[in-house]
Amino acid sequence: MINRRISRSHLSDKPYTHTHNSKRKISNADVHYLTAEQSERLEKLQYEFKPDVAAANAGLIDQMDHRHKIRPVQLFVPSSSNPNVLRLNKSALNAVLGHSSIANRKIVVISVAGAYRKGKSFLLNFFLEYLYILQYQQKNDLEMDWLQDETQLEGFHYRPGQKRDTVGIWIWAEPIMIDAPNGERIAVVLMDTQGCFEQGGSSSGSSARDLVSASSSGVNISNNTNYSILALSTMLSCIQLYNIAECIPEDSLYPLSFFTECNKLAITEAPEFGKPFQRMVMVVRDFKVSEQMIYGIDGGTKLLDKALRQTNQADTIGGSATEKTLRDVRKEIKQTFEFGFSCYLLPSPGPKVTEQNSSFKGIAKDIKPLFRDEVRRVVEAMIGPNQIKPKVINGREITVRKFVECVREYAKIFEAPDLPEPRSVLNANLQLGCVDYALEAKIAYCRGMDRATRSSRMMAEKKLLEAHIKHGIKALNIYDKCPKVESGNVRSQNLARLQESINHELERYKRLNEEKRVTTCASAMLACGDSALFGLGLGGAASGAVAVSVVTLQMGVVSAGIVAIPVSLTALFGIWMYVTLKPTIRVCLGMERDA
Repeated sequence: MINRRISRSHLSDKPYTHTHNSKRKISNADVHYLTAEQSERLEKLQYEFKPDVAAANAGLIDQMDHRHKIRPVQLFVPSSSNPNVLRLNKSALNAVLGHSSIANRKIVVISVAGAYRKGKSFLLNFFLEYLYILQYQQKNDLEMDWLQDETQLEGFHYRPGQKRDTVGIWIWAEPIMIDAPNGERIAVVLMDTQGCFEQGGSSSGSSARDLVSASSSGVNISNNTNYSILALSTMLSCIQLYNIAECIPEDSLYPLSFFTECNKLAITEAPEFGKPFQRMVMVVRDFKVSEQMIYGIDGGTKLLDKALRQTNQADTIGGSATEKTLRDVRKEIKQTFEFGFSCYLLPSPGPKVTEQNSSFKGIAKDIKPLFRDEVRRVVEAMIGPNQIKPKVINGREITVRKFVECVREYAKIFEAPDLPEPRSVLNANLQLGCVDYALEAKIAYCRGMDRATRSSRMMAEKKLLEAHIKHGIKALNIYDKCPKVESGNVRSQNLARLQESINHELERYKRLNEEKRVTTCASAMLACGDSALFGLGLGGAASGAVAVSVVTLQMGVVSAGIVAIPVSLTALFGIWMYVTLKPTIRVCLGMERDA
């Protein structure tokens, strides 16, 4: 196809805007604590438009055509009975990712977290815009400018001012299908979260330092949903955007101790699985540029290095436990993420965006051009087709189906009000790994048994058991590659389930083998005649002869019964002789006629 450049305004006769139905637009904050009836009504509203994921997966539609009908859905919500507990919205998970057409596609998850009211949702909408335009470009072989003056940035709800707008964890209600350079189509999901801490502290919120206390086992973050959301969203994402403002304060470093502790435990006890977290990018918005630090990755690298080098006397001589924790974060955070820990600097988007009483509607021309240029570079550098990397769990790129399993498994360890211990995170990843190894082992066993029993003839029971033992040992050897950790019984529990599953499969193979006995007998009966009809006749003759014997014996005619048995056998033998010799007799008769 001819590659041509096009602006988005050419896609339709009307300027590009998002149209909404007559129903009130639902804000993320509206679903903080809902009754069961309210939640049900909201879910019906959210899912009333069902995107054709199968068609998008096959590359048959432009997803941008129905973008205005898609809304974010709440994946995790603080429990109404205990706001420090996160509850998984299973219906939302299934609605977005429970499609068989994309189950085997690899997945990419982009998340944003950070300080309260610093533009997280606003930033994420730039990524959303880019992905929809990229999907359109790839399908139609076009080049498009994805961020123009008339571009309207919508999707994840946001508003200027001091009032919190996002609660819990939200995801966009459809995966956006993007083609990687190798031709593989991947599903991209965007995730939005509520604020994690009050940057600098205020009367309306708690600072990170206020929420961290010392304990003998290391840092202990108090019962607070905000840190659970940061931890959970980072565990689920490929790229975690850590959004803060103006600088990198200590408050923004304290929560990162959870990740450094988890990583240390993982690489010590299960190095085969690799690091549990992929990539974190600090995005410092409203930064005041100086001669030493410019916007973008270059200035961000310098600012991050400066923040991680900062020490005080307490750091040098020991200090309190929280100060020691901060020192450990500065020392170890760059080695905690598999694909790096970096920083970008962004300017302010301008007063039309940030002023509390602003009427900003998401139109790009109302955003400062400098901010637009810098955020364009950030987005393209992170999720351009050549930069995007699928989600990795335990060292393996995972599919949509596996990601759904991960969400459910991780949700279990966040059901308690406390932030999970690093051991719980390791055990959750170990559980996911054990399931993978167990599935691989079972598949190997079944393939081996299928080959061993593929003959149409019945196998001797001894041979069947020998095959079971042989391929069962191979399966257990595969599972044995699953890493062993120092504590917990996750591995042994999954081993027991694997053994039970293999024994269940053995019973299935026994039943299939027994069915071959009946099939073999029927085949032998048919083989006795020169046709199926004659074979049935032979069977009928045998049955008739035996029946006569039985009847005569039951009637008390013993002599007749005794005579009937050899007569029956003689008749069967005669029929068999006739069938066997019939071809020879015909040849002989033919030779006599030829003579």
